[in-house]
Amino acid sequence: MMSVKILGFGSNWWTRFGGDPNDACRYTRHAAFYNSAGVRCGQKIKRHWIVPGLIRFNGVGDFDPHFPSRAIGETFWCSDLAFACGGNRILFVRRTPKTAIPDQYLAVVSSDRFGIFDFDDPCWKSESTQQISVSQLRKRQEAMLLMKEGEWVRNSLGTWRLMSCPKLPLGAALQLLEDVGVD
Repeated sequence: MMSVKILGFGSNWWTRFGGDPNDACRYTRHAAFYNSAGVRCGQKIKRHWIVPGLIRFNGVGDFDPHFPSRAIGETFWCSDLAFACGGNRILFVRRTPKTAIPDQYLAVVSSDRFGIFDFDDPCWKSESTQQISVSQLRKRQEAMLLMKEGEWVRNSLGTWRLMSCPKLPLGAALQLLEDVGVD
């Protein structure tokens, strides 16, 4: 298990319900809530995966699907990133104590907020940054990443490094570096 601090979510959400359709707990105990990178297509958000993957919250965990933004800035115990069923998967199990120091951060970059990325360039991200999910449709892009402090992503605007600092609203953020060079 690792601890992951959530800095943002992908645009695409969906829910799966298991168990007996007549079971009153079907919508809580047997539910799973999924999030992935997505892009807007007309009035809908769709997965146009170039790297398939998702994160999952179970209905019995510490996640409120009615208010997902309340989990932003929180740290969760998670499974390791794994490849299964044709894509990357990570399970967010439960919240850590407030004092826990995250092993990694869930960061989301999008063309709307960060500019266009060249996902075909092997140098668009630091070597140890892990892609959970990447969606792209023409010039619209979104990527969900697992990053450690100091790791970076690069695009035409420059290099964005993950910095942690208690003064930042979430305690960490991707910040555009002045110079384009990367260590």
